Amino acid sequence: MSKTMLFSADALARMQDRVELLLEKRGVTVDHEALCQALAQKGCRVQGKQVYFPRDVLRNAVEAAPKAFTLYSQDGTHDLPFPCPDGGFYVRSNTGAPGWRTADGDVHAVRLAEAAEWFELINALPNIDFCALPSVSGDEVPPAAVDLYTFEQALLHSRKHIWVQPYEAKNVHGLIDMAAAAAGGLDALREKPFVSFISCSVPLLSFKHMDAEIIYCCAKAGLPVQPCSLPTAGANTPITAQGTALVCCAEVLAQIAMLELLCPGLPVIATPLPFSMDMMTTYTLQSAPETTLCRVLCMQLFEEIYGIPAHTYATGTDSLTLDGQNYIERTSLAHMIALSGASVLGGAGQIETAKTNCPLTLITDDEIFGLVRRFRQGLEISDEAMDLDELLGDPEETADGFIMTEHTLRHYKEITRPALFSRVGVPVWKEAGCPTLESRVLEKYRALRAAPDSMDLAPERREAVHAALVRAVADVAEGE
Repeated sequence: MSKTMLFSADALARMQDRVELLLEKRGVTVDHEALCQALAQKGCRVQGKQVYFPRDVLRNAVEAAPKAFTLYSQDGTHDLPFPCPDGGFYVRSNTGAPGWRTADGDVHAVRLAEAAEWFELINALPNIDFCALPSVSGDEVPPAAVDLYTFEQALLHSRKHIWVQPYEAKNVHGLIDMAAAAAGGLDALREKPFVSFISCSVPLLSFKHMDAEIIYCCAKAGLPVQPCSLPTAGANTPITAQGTALVCCAEVLAQIAMLELLCPGLPVIATPLPFSMDMMTTYTLQSAPETTLCRVLCMQLFEEIYGIPAHTYATGTDSLTLDGQNYIERTSLAHMIALSGASVLGGAGQIETAKTNCPLTLITDDEIFGLVRRFRQGLEISDEAMDLDELLGDPEETADGFIMTEHTLRHYKEITRPALFSRVGVPVWKEAGCPTLESRVLEKYRALRAAPDSMDLAPERREAVHAALVRAVADVAEGE
């Protein structure tokens, strides 16, 4: 299926030129001496912490990004080849949310046991392809080691690829060591990386030491990175979707260039994740139409112009609960981003502008993305698919309709049947007790929790992971 052309080739060319102009003339601030030195040796112009990217250096670096690679899973059952073989996309769960909404509606800080539950649910849901880490409460574990403890739960429970978001610069090495322990060594992890890391730019066109450390360490270790930009239109980027897209793409492209200059051929996925500020309330929004258009523009630029797989929020809501606004916003987002040609649709399972994870919403998103996958596939336009032979044949053979024609018998099973949707008449529905989508989701949730789907990590690997965690936490405590 051809990709969308919501934004024209001329518009994308103009955006590409302005993104590269920004990186060449203004550059980015990088708070990492070793990284700055390495970039200077690779042809960047470096003045103190300011790094400028000449266009030829930038384009050569971006050209080194691989066009095909695989994000692996721990046990090899959920490996993700890029590009997606069927021309579709992959889905990841929400990342970083500190809130947890239980099945009965209670909202509290995420606990370690709930993080484990999150990973097990993702294992069992066919349309959620890889997981990201929630933010476990600092009341349960040392606040400076939240990412380390949460990552241990992912390694022990997730059978799918894991997207890792470090919270402290000093934790980056510990997280890599833990992943290597689960893999059986750093060389094994480099050969089949079942983790990828998040790096991000904050504030505007700047990379604090932690994110620069992620870039530097992952490039040295040969681990995939999904470099992010998290701008908020009107707050730390221009108020317009166009201005925010410009900054967002520049920040992501700068990270890709840095990674490829240090480690040519490193797998990368461009990850612009824009938000916007409501100037009437100063509340940060995820689902405004302009923000969605900003994401589409970013997706088209990376996918169509640079040939780099792109990833952004494609579900979620600014609603605080599971109401109609929630379902409208997340479904609209999913359709728009899928049709943008994005390779990864992110954010499954979240509400409240990505602040809260909800198991029931995760199950609902799994169903929504099943539908969206079907839309992305499009339709084959062929004589056989159109039933041309029967339509041109003897009219008497179809005089009574098409219920029993050969064409119908060949194709009737192809219709999409969402398991959680109602496709019956009122009498049958009443006889079943008048179930709703919400009641079906709750029933499925209870069934999945009754038979958890968890990773079967070998005992010696489990022990090695925990030992790496203990070392990393000790390093954190020593540095405080």
